[in-house]
Amino acid sequence: MDFQKTFSSETMKPFRFFPVFLIIVIVFLVYSNSFQAEWHMDDRPNIVNNRDLHIQNLMPESIWQTFFANQGREEPKLFRPLACFTFAVNWYIGQDDTFGYHVVNLGFHIATAIALYILLIRLLSLVYMPGEHKKTHVYSIALFAAVLWAVHPIQTQAVTYIVQRMAVMAAFFYVLSVLYYVKARTADSIKQKWIFALLCVLWFLCAMGSKENAIMVPFSLVLVEWIFFQKGRTDFLRWPATWCTFAGLAIVAIISVLVLTGGAPLDTMRGWYGSRPFSFEERLLSQPRVVLTYLSQIFYPLPERFSIAHDVTLSKSVFFPWTTLPAIATIFAMISGALFLVKRHPLLSFAILFFFLNHVIESSILPLEIVFEHRNYLPTMFLFLPIAAGLISLLLKLKQDNRLVHGIMSVAIVFMLISVGISTYSRNEAWATGITLWSDAAQKAPSSVRPIVTLGIKLAWQDSPSQSDYKYALSLFRRALNLPEAARKTEKVEILNNIASTYFHMGEYDKAIATYLEALEIDPSFLKNRSGVLGPLILSGNFEDALYHAEHLIDRRPQNPDYLSRMGFIHLWMGNADEALPFFQKALAYGPNRPSLLLNIGVTLTRLESFENGRWLLHQSAKRSQGELVPLLALIENRVRAGDHETAAAYARYVVSRFPAPVIYNTLDNADKNYQSAPITPKHIAQFIEIELKISTFNIH
Repeated sequence: MDFQKTFSSETMKPFRFFPVFLIIVIVFLVYSNSFQAEWHMDDRPNIVNNRDLHIQNLMPESIWQTFFANQGREEPKLFRPLACFTFAVNWYIGQDDTFGYHVVNLGFHIATAIALYILLIRLLSLVYMPGEHKKTHVYSIALFAAVLWAVHPIQTQAVTYIVQRMAVMAAFFYVLSVLYYVKARTADSIKQKWIFALLCVLWFLCAMGSKENAIMVPFSLVLVEWIFFQKGRTDFLRWPATWCTFAGLAIVAIISVLVLTGGAPLDTMRGWYGSRPFSFEERLLSQPRVVLTYLSQIFYPLPERFSIAHDVTLSKSVFFPWTTLPAIATIFAMISGALFLVKRHPLLSFAILFFFLNHVIESSILPLEIVFEHRNYLPTMFLFLPIAAGLISLLLKLKQDNRLVHGIMSVAIVFMLISVGISTYSRNEAWATGITLWSDAAQKAPSSVRPIVTLGIKLAWQDSPSQSDYKYALSLFRRALNLPEAARKTEKVEILNNIASTYFHMGEYDKAIATYLEALEIDPSFLKNRSGVLGPLILSGNFEDALYHAEHLIDRRPQNPDYLSRMGFIHLWMGNADEALPFFQKALAYGPNRPSLLLNIGVTLTRLESFENGRWLLHQSAKRSQGELVPLLALIENRVRAGDHETAAAYARYVVSRFPAPVIYNTLDNADKNYQSAPITPKHIAQFIEIELKISTFNIH
């Protein structure tokens, strides 16, 4: 086939703009209700609380910093640099406003759908013979398959869940890599072949720089070569050029994985399994059932079948539950059938083999969560291709044989697309807030601890929760305690921690302390509970017990700045500023970039009457915390205690000009309840704030 002629500018002109415009419009409409969806789950640690992404400029050193924004690691490590860079740019433009993040996510999703459409045209043209009728056939199939993939509700978790931009970007560059491999294979000149081949490798590296599951690109290229260029023959594997090409790509993939995992992928995996509620064998045996569940969602896409959490019974053996062995057999049969039919039905074979091939990373041995729907974003890319090809071929045949049935079929296909789009639109509504997302999940997975507990957390930790919110949250936590999953020690103490925290926020300190201690009896090594009990102990005036638990924490984690700070707080609350100072100083040594530690030391020095040193540190805290209120109030107190009332008034004037009066008074009223920060003294501050508020009100009138 003269591939270049088939895809010359003239032949593609009628299909160049309208299909692309159609993809953009349809996908935008389907996702038009997702732009205000809140932050969820991993969004906060990976973006909102990830200071390495919070750049103040686009200078090279700031951009370089974003490439190592792997939250939770003490040592810098390259981590999905392209995806993290886009998050950093979003933060630079709009801080924590989710609108811009959703715009970029959807932009990448639309770009991926367009790239997929172009790739499908090229792959289909390797299967269908050239000719005007077949050309129209190819474009129609490609457009239908790309749109069906883009609007399917199983993609919402990748597109609307902000942090999963990593998966979307990896898929985008993955498609480009495959596309440029096809272009290299069909180019006329050696120069073009080399240019396209280099671009293929470049896009592969970009995909790896977005998410590690793109390591499957070389294997997918082998699949493309075998099915579309070798037509199912295996003799091409004996060619030296084939081995050199794919060996080179495999080497690049291995090197990329080693770089992105710090050179120890197996150690990383073993470490992950240590914190999981399932074993290596349980996950491996459970995944065939999970993957078949994904397939059922894809071909029966009702909104109620999609959720952020699912009830899954772990497979303990190939015979329990009984569906384990049939699931394994079904997948084996599907892969075997695809291999057998590769010459007669290449599109069907490619779709099946690509789907399972690209589930290998996240749906096999790696110790990831058992189920997450976003894992289907890449594997499903070609799954709709044989469906589209079959329906379009049937429509073309009916157009000649029976126009009435052709019309009915056309309406049915349009209705199917609209139904799938409505399902996606409906699913996006669940992503609006944390409460809507986890309420939806708790209804759909009533036997799973995670959605019930998370819904309780969302209710109890929302802004200004009511007493009814607290009570409903407590009822959810108690319900979770009665589930079989909560029989595990780690689950039970975590739930008790949430119950105790809720009591604490309700001001019921005795109940909070009792619940924390109950959890510590079950697992004394669970430091989260031991740290949590400090709050109610401090606020109830039980300082001796608080010191005991703080000492235990420091014994276990002597370099933890949070635990050292807690010890400092206790001494400050006891009025022992001289004993608090060494703990804050040690904490600062282990956490030098934390504005809160500068605040703590500044307040402590103020109490020790080292006013100028305290003032300097409080200035630094206010500067690094980007003008938060508490350091500014502490500066007022510092000047009052130093007898510098003129400067104290100037600070108060600045505070009044920047913060609403209710926010200021609320902070002062709750100063004696902020057990996580060095205590400020409202009586030293309030008089200056009141004077400046009266002056500002008088000036307005």
